[in-house]
Formats: sequence, C-alpha cells, structure tokens
Amino acid sequence: MRLDEINTPALLVDLNAMEANLNRMTAFFAGKPSKLRPHFKNHKIPLLALQQVRAGAIGMTCATVREAEILVHHGIDSILIANEVVGSMKPLQIADLSKHASVIVAIDNIAGARDLARAARDRKAQVEIVVDIDIGLKRCGVPSGADAMELAKFAVEQGLRFRGIMGYDGHLQALPPSEERDRMVRQGSQVLVDSAQLIRSSGLQVEIVSTGGTGTFSVSGAYPGITEIQAGSYLLMDTLYVERDSPFQPALTMLATVISKPECGRAVIDCGVKASSSERGLPTVKNMPGVHLRTLHAEHGLLEIDRSAAIDIEVGQKIELWVQYSDATVNLNSVLYGARDSQVEEVFRIEH
Repeated sequence: MRLDEINTPALLVDLNAMEANLNRMTAFFAGKPSKLRPHFKNHKIPLLALQQVRAGAIGMTCATVREAEILVHHGIDSILIANEVVGSMKPLQIADLSKHASVIVAIDNIAGARDLARAARDRKAQVEIVVDIDIGLKRCGVPSGADAMELAKFAVEQGLRFRGIMGYDGHLQALPPSEERDRMVRQGSQVLVDSAQLIRSSGLQVEIVSTGGTGTFSVSGAYPGITEIQAGSYLLMDTLYVERDSPFQPALTMLATVISKPECGRAVIDCGVKASSSERGLPTVKNMPGVHLRTLHAEHGLLEIDRSAAIDIEVGQKIELWVQYSDATVNLNSVLYGARDSQVEEVFRIEH
C-alpha cells in the first residue's frame, strides 16, 4: 500500500527514523548498570513493546491497569505500573495479573497499600510494589527518606512484596539540556539513591530504583545507584522533544487531505482535534516551508499559506503534520501505519 492510498486522517510512523531511535537508545544502555523500562503509554502497541524488549529493555512501564492487562496478554512478563492503584476493583485486577507476570505497582499512601494487600489475600496472589517518592514534580509520591522507609515497612507488614522505589522527574523532561537542568536531574536521582540506602539500612532489600524519561535519560541513566529508566517518547518522537534538542529523530506524523481552498492563502484539511492533540501546542506542517497550521477544530485544520511560499496546494492533495504531543495523539487513534519510503510496510493496532 502506498501512502496516497490511505484514508485520512491517518497516523504514520517513519520506520527508518523509529528504528534509528530504538538503536540509539539501546546503544546508550549497553553495558551500563541501569537498564531501560520503556513507557507503553507512548505508543500502546504490543508489537512495538515486544520490539523494545527484544532490543534489550528489561520490561515495560505503563500508567493504567488496562495497559498492564494488554502487556500481560501479549507476553510481557515484567511490568511497572508507575501510578497509584486504589479502590476495590483495580487491586483485584492487579492480583489476578500477578499470577501470570511480575506486575509492580507504585504506592504513596497507606490506603493504597491496604487495598492491594486485601486483594492479594482475596486472590491468594503475591502483589509487588515500589514506593513512589516525590522528587520535585509535585504530583504523586511521598517525601523522601523516613516517610518512604515507613511506607515500605508498612507494605511488607501487610504482606506485599517490596521491590524498591521510583520517582518521576516529569517537571524536567521538557526542559532543554543545560547545566542547571542536569544539576536538577542529578539532585532528584540522589534523593532516590539516598532513600534507597536508608531503606536498606532498615533491613529491606531495594532492587529497583526507577526514574527518568526521554528528556533526562542520559543524565539519570548514568547516575550511580539508578537501576532503570522509564523513557517512552524516544521511540516515535514528537516535536515537543525535538524542539528541546532531543538526540532522537522525529518519526510520528499525521497524514491529512486538503478538502477545501476557499481563497488564496488559506486551505482546510480533514484533520482536527479528534485525530491529533493540540493540548501542548499545534502540530507543524512537514516539508512545506511557508505553510502553517493555524488552528484545529473538531474535524478540520486551517492552513495559512504565506505569499512567499514557493508551493501550490490543491484540493485532494495529501500533506503530513509533525505530531506535537505523541502520547495524547496516539490515544485518539486505533491504527498506526508504519511507512518506509512512501510505502506502508506494517499496520500496527493501537490497543485501548
């Protein structure tokens, strides 16, 4: 199938760029004590998760119980849910999944630990946890040090299997590399390393010290004492990271068709916010200097064409938009077309 045969709007990945990104990240972790545990939420495609594991990843990270179910169903045997799971139903799902794979859940409060422990007893399963520590994001996570140690000890008393700790430096991911940014990344990593040492001093083993992402992997992934990195966006790569000097190649685009050209200097495409997220900025037009996406409506995108643009746009023409925020855009679609040199080689199913 050629690209011009695809119904639009359609999500595309450049396989050459994606494979280069996969190889680049694999090469970084080769021979290092820390390992990669990629984030599934970035692409939500089991086949790509399996590619990442075959390339050396120790397992996968995910954000939801549903994502963990998908991964277990497709044979991934080591999964970190880097999120709190509370209530009556979801902990039971975790306990059931834990009979088939190592599913590790983040906790940052006693109530969540109790819910997981109750589910483990009900299902006669061993549920694994990491203590989530706030290293500056100000979202989830307990304070470092003694609070983390006490929660770890409480979890063990409840019958949960304590595996280690995690802390996500999400507030640093989108910052361009700089001495100050890297200092803050190392500071967060040291908070985790110090907390791990304190917990070990209480008699508990700490196997996992997990942190980082695509924006900070090169700093936290090389920090002594960090055991794994939760990078996700590197594989498909969006312009949110490219604009901040990421070493990875942009690979994800949205294919759209020009459906109207009501006047000179303006055109309309069949791609809106139902297909492409604009939550963290608008997509940009690929390889068409002087043509700009100005806004996205529900089913329409409005293009502005500079007078100086040396390009003609016609109704029926297909164009590509660089995706600005991959996680949210992937979540809006059910299929990802893997293309190489204008030919579709693979059609990936996006699982929800």
